[in-house]
Parts: sequence; C-alpha cells; structure tokens
Amino acid sequence: MRRFVVLIFFCTPPLFTFSQYWEAGLLGGLSAYSGDLTQTLVDVKEIHPAGGVIVRYNVNQWYSIKANILYGTISGDDANSSVFSMNYRNLSFTSSLLDIGVQAEINLLGYWSGHPRYKQTPYLLFGFSVYRFNPKAQYNGQWYELQPLGTEGQGTTKYNEREKYALTQISLPLGLGYKYAINRWWNIGFEFGYRYTFTDYLDDVSKTYVESDILNGINPMSPRLANRTGERYDPVEYTSVDDRGDPTNNDWYFFTGFTVSYSILPNACYRFN
Repeated sequence: MRRFVVLIFFCTPPLFTFSQYWEAGLLGGLSAYSGDLTQTLVDVKEIHPAGGVIVRYNVNQWYSIKANILYGTISGDDANSSVFSMNYRNLSFTSSLLDIGVQAEINLLGYWSGHPRYKQTPYLLFGFSVYRFNPKAQYNGQWYELQPLGTEGQGTTKYNEREKYALTQISLPLGLGYKYAINRWWNIGFEFGYRYTFTDYLDDVSKTYVESDILNGINPMSPRLANRTGERYDPVEYTSVDDRGDPTNNDWYFFTGFTVSYSILPNACYRFN
C-alpha cells in the first residue's frame, strides 16, 4: 500500500513530466595533439591511451551539462614527417596532460534514460576547460623539462618580450558524440572532443630560433634542445631570422573515447506520448 501511495505521489499530473537527474561514469580512449610538430591534423604515431571520470546533469531531454577530469599524453616528433624541412629540424616533445572541464551538450534527437522515444541521440558539445601540461624532450637518454630552458629566448634581456608560457592554461572544448541508454540506469556512448588552446607552446615550438650564445646563458642544455639539426644532419647555427615554428596558429589537443555511465535517481515515471 505504501509503495502504491509513493508511486501515485510521484506520478500526479503536476510532476508527470521530465525531471532532472544525474549520471556518473568513466571515459576510456585516446589523446593526441595538433601543432607545429604534426604534418597532418593528427599524427597517428603520436596517439596515446587516455581516460577519466565524467559527471552529467540532465536538465531535460534536449540539454545536459557534463563535468570531466581527464588524463592523457600528447607528443610530437619531426622524425615522423615526410616533409624534409620538418625532418631536418628534428624537434620532439612529450607531455602528460590533465584536463578539468565543463561542457554543455545539445541532444539533437532528445535523450532520457528509460524513455522509449529518447533512448539514443547524437549530440554536440562545447564548453570550458582548465588544463595542465609540461613538455619534455629526451637528450642522450635523459628527459628535460623544456619550459624552464627558454628554448626560444624566453626570459632573456634581448628577447624580453617573449615571456615563459604558463603550464596551466584554459582551453575551449568543441566536439560531438553519440549516447545510447541500455536501460533506465546504464548508458554507453562515444565522444570526440577537440580543445582549442590560447597558446602555441604545447610542443615548446612557436617562433624563431635564438642565438646559441644567448641560450647558453640560461642553461647549457638550452641551445642543445633548441636546435637539434646536428643530431641527424650537418649542424647549422641559426639566428632570430630563422623560423623555428609557425606563430600564426595555436595548438590543439583532443580526447576521444567510449563512455559508460550510471543514472542516479532517474525519474519515477514518464509521460509517454
């Protein structure tokens, strides 16, 4: 009797509609980057495993808000390129990347766990992330953090307009996905999300070379990791008139993968029409 009364209470006409609910789950997939060390949009040789947790708040069947904590790796290597100028440059990097973000999702066909009409949909996403990265490069078997080395003259008096880039920054996620409700509680999906950044230094490469004697004043490793052509070809001494990267385009990174989530306190009932 008590159960019947509770069901009637939740299904009375004023509440006989969709109500908000939460989901919590995991994402498992891949991460990569696009920038000065990629010949194409993404270098398939530099794609890495990634994963994290997601929490989704379903406002109604058309809109959701999702928070995520994702962790992956980004990297690039001129040795992968078939373009001679990139291969000759011989730069490389790798970096772990932590992404904490919030996105709005637009469910194009409508979505609601347990509802027969809205059990699957493609969706668009856009939002805001704070991310942490730290590019490193290997030299003679040892890894070096590149940002403190000022490989493009950051922090020197001659190039004082070049400030050291921050290792914690903001990005704008853009992407699309697809989700399907297995039943009232469990959801699965697939998501692809690019992150536009406001830096050209995910890979520690952006502007021009800097004279080696200036870089040597920062750290003896700075000129060695700034100009690496001599490791594969005849060494060349570059100056600030020689391009090291392309400062006109900022870098991107992306996370993509499968999601599985559990619906927390979904609706007691629905109005099916």
